[in-house]
Amino acid sequence: MPVWRGCALLLWFAAAGVCPAQTARILDLTHTSRVFGEERNFRVFLPPDYERAVGKRYPVIYFFHGWSERHNAPPRGGRNYDTGADYGGDNIAAFVGRHDVIVVKWHGANPRKPGEDYVRPYNISPVETGRQFPLYFPELVAHIDSRFRTLTGREQRATAGLSMGGFMSFWVAGKYPHLVASASNFMGSSEFLVGPREYPVEYRHDEMYRNYEGLRTRIVLGSKDFIRWYHRRMNLIWDFTRPHHEHEEFDSDHGTPGMARTLDFHMAAFRDPLPKPGLWHHADVYPDFGVWGWSVASDRRTPGYTVLENVSRAGFRSSVRERLPDGRLLLAVNLRIATDAVFRSGRRYAITDVSLGTGEVRRSRVAADSAGRLHFVLNGDRHEVGIAEKDVPAYTVAGWRVARDPLRLELKLLATGSRAARRVTAAVSSPNPGVRIENPRLALAGAGEVRFTVDDPRREMVQFKVRLGDAAEFPIEAPLFPDAAPLAGFRVLDGVRLPLWERAVERAEKSLGEGNADGLAQAGETIAIAMPDGEAWRAVELFTSDPCADLSRRLSDPWGNYDHVGATAKISLARISDTCPAGHEIPFFARYQIPNKPEHILKEGTLTVRVAGR
Repeated sequence: MPVWRGCALLLWFAAAGVCPAQTARILDLTHTSRVFGEERNFRVFLPPDYERAVGKRYPVIYFFHGWSERHNAPPRGGRNYDTGADYGGDNIAAFVGRHDVIVVKWHGANPRKPGEDYVRPYNISPVETGRQFPLYFPELVAHIDSRFRTLTGREQRATAGLSMGGFMSFWVAGKYPHLVASASNFMGSSEFLVGPREYPVEYRHDEMYRNYEGLRTRIVLGSKDFIRWYHRRMNLIWDFTRPHHEHEEFDSDHGTPGMARTLDFHMAAFRDPLPKPGLWHHADVYPDFGVWGWSVASDRRTPGYTVLENVSRAGFRSSVRERLPDGRLLLAVNLRIATDAVFRSGRRYAITDVSLGTGEVRRSRVAADSAGRLHFVLNGDRHEVGIAEKDVPAYTVAGWRVARDPLRLELKLLATGSRAARRVTAAVSSPNPGVRIENPRLALAGAGEVRFTVDDPRREMVQFKVRLGDAAEFPIEAPLFPDAAPLAGFRVLDGVRLPLWERAVERAEKSLGEGNADGLAQAGETIAIAMPDGEAWRAVELFTSDPCADLSRRLSDPWGNYDHVGATAKISLARISDTCPAGHEIPFFARYQIPNKPEHILKEGTLTVRVAGR
């Protein structure tokens, strides 16, 4: 039986004059989930006029609760943001009572055995059961749309959530941008292990910004929140890569301050939704997935990401990686990719497939199927695929790097058309404030460079927009590194055993790197870099564009027991090329964090490693 609440139903209260404003009608319901194979609970907040306005339909916000909560119960020992006087009455029921919107709270409980009262929801960090909550989301949406009078277009659907639910809100919206047009996040965790139980993968919002083409996003920070340091680090990236991202900080601890302001953000998004992007990107932790009408299937059974980039009617780039953004490629994985049904059935299209790893170029003509889809079978290498109706030249940017003194974006082009052209004109711009491009238009013959300056010396990311001829404009995100002093006292770890900090504040005798443990970098070895920090050493994250160092491997040191966030510190493993000559000096930018919860201390600097020999 549904449970109904709200002043609108308590007529004798209204007659007594003690219900000054209408509130939402609340139903606590269940449905049978085929995805989970069990009954699942959910709560629905309906506007007061829902029963009377029988011809009216409403947009929907899906709200995901946090740790220790349920669909109908507030955090244990925390404040109620569904109803009541907490937060000064600024809650979901009050907002729905004043607006034409439906809010659905799903049930994130993930018991490991029948009847268990387990406080950790969503089956993330650790992945303990077979439930995959992102895969359940489309089923819940279909059930709500069939049972209630909803507006069923993606433009009228949103996600929101608190803490672990804030993480889920962003993850779900980024996985299904074709189902959701806006996403908000109240102080959500920045990183968790997610995905299939047999091969979970590290999912970090800092690196997932490309999944949000066509979405408006918002994150709420708290000046007293224990996660705030990670939120600010994330916004240093999202502020310059996501044009429709916003954040607001409240004088608050962990919770949902300004609920009405965030729900108003979604109402504004419903009124002014972003269109489907003409060019988009997507990375997914699941071997099989669908997005924007495209479908991908693979035989991957190890942790990793399938990555689609620069997807449009003119082509795409694909790869499979252990991690983002530049983890080791999983070359043995086989992909089956089907495009959206946007091509003419039976018509043959010129296909150019360039393997960026081997340089091999394959050209063919492929007919669209009866539904208007094109089909591709590729491996996990980086494939640049061009699609054309006619025999025309086409190009894309196959590689780039940022050089300093002065700042330059060095571009390398790749022909993806059925034939090549001698030169192509590139128009380069940046949507970021404080970025000035000296030569925004340049003629390229395979390669070229863009000279630019940035006003902010601490800027960590710049986004460029590149248009080649008449092709679609696509983005390049270029990391920047501040001028920093050289780091003194570092050690090269090539299998060296010494006391290292792990889990933020625990000391352990262990070795890092792979080599002869003489503390020197030699060709063929894999090294880590450690900095002295009191009684032990702290391994660091490294960055370089030197071809002698392969940084595709990275370790994560979990800090959850220390700061209760679920995030990790990153440690780079640099493999020195077998052919790197003795005496070569590899410049690195190094970054590491000193535990100081909740305001950790970020250390940055430069260092140079001299290759000693083989």
